[in-house]
Amino acid sequence: MTSTRLVHGAFRFSGLIALQLAAFVSPAGARLIAVSTTIQAAVDASQSGDTVKVPAGTYRENVLVTKNGITIEGSPVAVLDGAGLSGDTGIHAAPAPPASEIKGFRLHGLTIQNYSGNGVLIENGRDFAVSGGTYVGNGKYGIFALHSANGRIDGNFVSGSNDTAIYVGQSRTIVVWDNVARESTVGIEVENSVRVTVFLNRCIGNSAGVLVDVLPGLDETVTNDVTVRQNLILANNRPNPVTDPSDILSLLPSGVGLLNVGGDGLTAAGNIVTGNDSAGILIAQLPPDAAALDPRIDPFPDHNEIRNNVTLENGGSPDPKIAPLPGADLLWDTSGSGDCWSGNTAESSFPDPLPRCGGKP
Repeated sequence: MTSTRLVHGAFRFSGLIALQLAAFVSPAGARLIAVSTTIQAAVDASQSGDTVKVPAGTYRENVLVTKNGITIEGSPVAVLDGAGLSGDTGIHAAPAPPASEIKGFRLHGLTIQNYSGNGVLIENGRDFAVSGGTYVGNGKYGIFALHSANGRIDGNFVSGSNDTAIYVGQSRTIVVWDNVARESTVGIEVENSVRVTVFLNRCIGNSAGVLVDVLPGLDETVTNDVTVRQNLILANNRPNPVTDPSDILSLLPSGVGLLNVGGDGLTAAGNIVTGNDSAGILIAQLPPDAAALDPRIDPFPDHNEIRNNVTLENGGSPDPKIAPLPGADLLWDTSGSGDCWSGNTAESSFPDPLPRCGGKP
């Protein structure tokens, strides 16, 4: 039954991907520019609509893209390696002042590894795509989309980031699709963002598999209309390596499959969430000390629907950080309004029973 849902969901979802792909059609006269010295030199020589082709080899540089409509396409054995570099980001796509946004950036392929900060950082991007790449051992983030809109992040393998493997922050209308996020503090995070879809990903061996949250002190103040569906969220029991109490990430409990902290309008449906030591799916408010830092935000999780998920064998060895809540497959701290649960397969829940979704199975 799960496999059938996945297939049908993929066909329905293909329409959305097709609409987004339409934004990336190259204009007439676009050129293919092969890297012969550095990736940066080829990017500097490109113009809107061009594709920078990166052949096999190891490249040690920090690449900045500020022009619209640039595609970087890498061979599967083209490696961008940041070990020992002073710059902290592999590829940074951002508008050049005074432009307000960078449009049509695409990154396909490449292995990006060992940067102290980010594998790829997209700031103020519009109509962007990051697909088919490998991101390993980047210190903070593998793929980082910030203040961006109308983008897709798909088909990537990301592991070994001590903040988040795939991060969407202060952004709108983003699709995170068919990625593998492993062995990071957070697998996939949606923070202070609206209209984000997290679909058909595999989040395995992180501290938390998927995190949806609203945090203080940012330009955008809400997280709303997030869909997390048909993902495999498995054994996210990595100890949280962030111990600095001044870093809000240090509050994150390990062993949670899907955690929503203060986000509104989350739909979590058709996910398989199993083997997470603290909780399968946890809905909670932003801690009061953090909420007090920013009176603009609503710290309570409202109008979230948790439906038709398979949540089994979770909560067997909970992190003390979730206290006084117990470990469970389905867990709610009872804050917020309009939150509901229906049609889930679970062995344990707190409270029991959880509120049902009116008129929905």
